[in-house]
Amino acid sequence: MLSWSGTEQGLEVDLKNVRNASGGVDVSFARELVDFATAATEFDLAALTVARNKLMKLAGLAATVDVAAVIANFEMMTRLADSTGARMQTEVVADRLAVATAMGVDDVVSRR
Repeated sequence: MLSWSGTEQGLEVDLKNVRNASGGVDVSFARELVDFATAATEFDLAALTVARNKLMKLAGLAATVDVAAVIANFEMMTRLADSTGARMQTEVVADRLAVATAMGVDDVVSRR
């Protein structure tokens, strides 16, 4: 979705920059975004509170609420797909694997 959104807005999105939350990312609070998303998916209330407060201080309340809504939506979509037993087509899996590798998602350990 991120690369599609960038394309629609005429932006080139380098997913490796998203992973690193460093050079090349034109978001002043990129590191805080990554930290908040990570804490939210790790179910660590203390880390989540710290990350949320840092993000809110830099990005504001409205942006923090939007980020939380996006995280919740992705969590919901994953659970919904898992519960239905939905399977992706082989070519879709290959495309998503390339994106996951670029962003470092394949390095993350599943909670299952």
